[in-house]
Amino acid sequence: MQAEIISNGDELTSGKILDTNSQWLSLELNDLGVTTLYHTTVGDDLEAMIHVLQTAMERVDLLIWTGGLGPTADDLTRQAVAQSVGAMLEKNEQSLRYIREMFQRRGQEMPKTNEIQAFQPKGAVPIFNLYGTAPGIDLTVQRKKPVKRGRLDFVRILVYPGVPAEMKGMWADSGRKTIQEMLDQMTGQKRVIRFRSIHSFGLGESQLEALLPDIVNRNHYPKVGITANQGTITLRIVSEAETEDECFKKMEPTVNLIYEKLGDLIFGEGDDRLQDVVCRKLRGLGKTLAVIEAGTRGLLAETVAGSVESEGCFIGGMVLPPKQQVTVEEMIRCGRRFFHVDYLLLIGAYPPGLPDRNRKEETFVAVIDAGRTETDLQKVILDLRSFPYVGHPNIIDDLYIKRSLGLLKKRLQ
Repeated sequence: MQAEIISNGDELTSGKILDTNSQWLSLELNDLGVTTLYHTTVGDDLEAMIHVLQTAMERVDLLIWTGGLGPTADDLTRQAVAQSVGAMLEKNEQSLRYIREMFQRRGQEMPKTNEIQAFQPKGAVPIFNLYGTAPGIDLTVQRKKPVKRGRLDFVRILVYPGVPAEMKGMWADSGRKTIQEMLDQMTGQKRVIRFRSIHSFGLGESQLEALLPDIVNRNHYPKVGITANQGTITLRIVSEAETEDECFKKMEPTVNLIYEKLGDLIFGEGDDRLQDVVCRKLRGLGKTLAVIEAGTRGLLAETVAGSVESEGCFIGGMVLPPKQQVTVEEMIRCGRRFFHVDYLLLIGAYPPGLPDRNRKEETFVAVIDAGRTETDLQKVILDLRSFPYVGHPNIIDDLYIKRSLGLLKKRLQ
């Protein structure tokens, strides 16, 4: 099944707001085994919206639209859908009662203008919205022209509000189930697709691929995709079977081989971030952490504190001037003076200027056993590494943060 995702709104086409709905929905569809062929963004212009809808209906089987379901004059999605399929708009009394009840629960009287949100193209089914006043639209349209082999003889149109929280809630309530039922009907059998994502840090994408040449081969089953983001390399394994258990059993040999080849480079799976894994390990050991950083200007502390696992293990941080060169020993003395923790994590100062591959300047990161009281500071340094100050300015901070967290993770094994 092939899909197109359409996002609507002048705020999107003007660049004032980023379209995150399309990205999120594409990931959801991919998890279900649906191929998204197109992302389209259209402004609040009825003629343009109709053109986009009619074009999409000719080239895909599933059309998901977000935005334009509000009560104002520029919310034109209901009209666009109705005119695109040649249907009248009809008031759905059940939707109208629900909208009125929502205003009553809020202690407000429903404005007359909100009645328009209860209108649907004839033949559509409302998608109820527990999170706002705008019901969605579920409409199936039979194709008038013969279709190519493998294509459906109808187009399914699902319309959701543009507010991400509302759209995601409605998708979780009914959207995924709707698509899964379509897929089961198409194949004539129950079809389950499951994914497993394994995250690593410490090697580049090409280096990691060289360690796993057979696994990332297009002909390998289960299929393994490889993506890179801010230094993190993710291997995404996909498997299809009749049950969830069968899916994961089919993945197991591939997963075992990935762990065997990558070892300590792997830091987590699924929604794990490196800071989550480190804090989870610290909490499990009953240990505490503080950070002292220069070049990263407080971003390391922000990253660790932002982890849901940080409570009880992260004590705090200290920020030194980002370009003022400071020694490891000086940072240890600062840490001992202000924090009473088991571990200190350090990031040194950056060299002056932007990262430059032609220079050989470096910045250090270090893991310190802060619980020890030796006067010889060299004895409390558990790990000290210097990394070349090179890389794109947009990711250099993230690289040093992950380098420091990666060193600490190894010490907590």
